[in-house]
Amino acid sequence: MGIFASYVSRVVPLPFDEPHTVTIQKLSGKALAAARQARIAASVEFVRAMGGAAFGRELAAATAGREDAAPVAAGGEDGFPQYDRPTVLAKGVKAWTYEEPPTTDRLDDLDEEAAEYLFRAILELTLPNGAAEKKTAT
Repeated sequence: MGIFASYVSRVVPLPFDEPHTVTIQKLSGKALAAARQARIAASVEFVRAMGGAAFGRELAAATAGREDAAPVAAGGEDGFPQYDRPTVLAKGVKAWTYEEPPTTDRLDDLDEEAAEYLFRAILELTLPNGAAEKKTAT
């Protein structure tokens, strides 16, 4: 595959909107770090909005001793909760077979199914070993 992310792309068929396809690209290290940082910033803002440290203490108390609470407290059970979806989509979607090009506004207008599908496809292309480990661990 090489060391340059921009050389690694894939055409992804959209099974829920045939015959359309989307061309995605592997994220560079810089883009992946930006997606992680955007997610951290959003998480911090969410905790602040919920009451900051007091919310953290309440969450810890509510989930203490519950084995099933660990994935929820960590941000989910899948392997990608640490990445910001809008950032991943903006950096990873390069082209598609729709009339309008994939602009930020068009990406923001994707429905939940399409946004999540493309988000996962981009991260699986970018982090194939991490995605495979998550699939075998569950």
